[in-house]
Amino acid sequence: MLAHHRGVFAVVLVLSLISSVLALAQPLIVNRMIDGVGEIDLLGPALILIAFLLATAVSEGVQIYLLSRTAESAVRNLRVELIARMLRLPIRIYDRLRTGDLVTRLGSDTTLVRSAFSGGLVDIVAGVVTMLGALVLMGFLDIVMLSIVASVILVAVTVVMFVSQYVQKYTNEVQQAVGRLGAGMDRALVAQRTIRANNAAGQVEKELIDDADTAFAKGRQIAMIEGLLWPVTDIAMQASFLLVLGIGGLRVAAGDISLGDLVSFVLYMFLLAMPLGQIFSSITTIRQAMGALQRVGQVLDQDTEDTEGPEIPRGSSITFDSVSFGYDPKQPVLRDASFHVPAGARVALVGPSGSGKSTTLALLERFFDPDAGRILIDGSDIRKHSRTSVRDLVGYVEQEATVLAGSVRDNLRLARSDATDEECWAALRQVNLDSRLQSLDDELGDRGISLSGGQRQRLALARMLLMRAPILLLDEPTSAVDSHNEQLILDAIKASAKDRTVIIVAHRLSTVTDADEIVVMRDGVVEDRGTHDELLRTSPLYHDLASRQLLA
Repeated sequence: MLAHHRGVFAVVLVLSLISSVLALAQPLIVNRMIDGVGEIDLLGPALILIAFLLATAVSEGVQIYLLSRTAESAVRNLRVELIARMLRLPIRIYDRLRTGDLVTRLGSDTTLVRSAFSGGLVDIVAGVVTMLGALVLMGFLDIVMLSIVASVILVAVTVVMFVSQYVQKYTNEVQQAVGRLGAGMDRALVAQRTIRANNAAGQVEKELIDDADTAFAKGRQIAMIEGLLWPVTDIAMQASFLLVLGIGGLRVAAGDISLGDLVSFVLYMFLLAMPLGQIFSSITTIRQAMGALQRVGQVLDQDTEDTEGPEIPRGSSITFDSVSFGYDPKQPVLRDASFHVPAGARVALVGPSGSGKSTTLALLERFFDPDAGRILIDGSDIRKHSRTSVRDLVGYVEQEATVLAGSVRDNLRLARSDATDEECWAALRQVNLDSRLQSLDDELGDRGISLSGGQRQRLALARMLLMRAPILLLDEPTSAVDSHNEQLILDAIKASAKDRTVIIVAHRLSTVTDADEIVVMRDGVVEDRGTHDELLRTSPLYHDLASRQLLA
């Protein structure tokens, strides 16, 4: 994470050495001034002391700036890496993880890491050199008093290191609870209408408060640890000062050391106290960051979706060859499914809910790969080609049309970033949405809340049309529109389907009657194939579905 900043650390190390030498020289100057009262001119040492103080302040200021800037850069790079990984995880991961928790890892977890590097790292780097130098010079002044101070500090360090190990554990648990809270709140905000309609606000509130209380309880344990660490540090330093003043006074009276030596020793203790306190505090901060880094690492350790492979030749015929697949290997969703869609044909998939229709489209988009069998486009196994090149051939409208927060233009240009405004309006006209929108700059709200369900569906269709893909996959494209708009959309699909291959998952009889072929599925098996009229005669399942006007 910090490997690319070695040059900055080298500069900081040099500045730390300079600051330490200047700071450590100051008590020696004071020693000389005290022991030389009446014997030497004090103006020269006083001016040197002032110059050293100013130079130390400037050097430390530059160190803090460089380290803070480096920490910000390192955490920025971590966030960039995390964003890139999150956007390229296999679809299975998104199905398993809650989006709110992922957002928390990008937000609050990386903020904890930044706090550790911009605060804790600065304090440790700046303090260690001064502390070690002070200990060495204290040893030169009086080894007896140094032994006393070192013993007290050693006990304090042992206590701090033992207790602080729990900070990392509790921080991890706090962030997990905050992640659950974020995920739950995200879910609740999306489903506000459903929650209000069911008078479930109290129930949802209780669930969210439970997560907040869990975070509070673990945070309180961290606060207790921090409340213990500061008194340990204070007691250690106060005990050291009292012992040094008592024993040092006796040694001055006995003539073992001079008064200047004692004053210098006490000044070195002041130099020692500040970095020692900062280091103890930084240990807690860094332990918290380690807990957060552990959660970030869980995402970074995930393999990204494989995008390697040669580009697939542009084509539009589709073959499912004995394809089997299951989200859970023990529960297959598709079983030995086989069918062929000629280039330019329009094929409908029908069947009861759970028969594998949407999964068929997901496999063709390479959101997943078959457990067995092959999917071919113009005879090429799509698994042998890059996912990106396969997806370039396929326009896809999901069952729940996704509309992102942003403008109409932003949503349409997801399909083609170089699409002109004229092309965007042409696509909107094809789905009869142009008259409903004032401008391409119209903001649609979170998840397209300003649009009706049918309008969201048509906007997704317009986005797909902009792709100019030779294969179109439509998962119940008319499920949320009235009969008038349904016909407009079907006309738009027919118009755009010229020279394109279309696979449509349908729930309305009117959507499939003029398909070139209908594939009837049940429990992941292709049960029948044929035209509408043929299947009415030969397929009891299709006849039953058609008689109820419900095909999904």
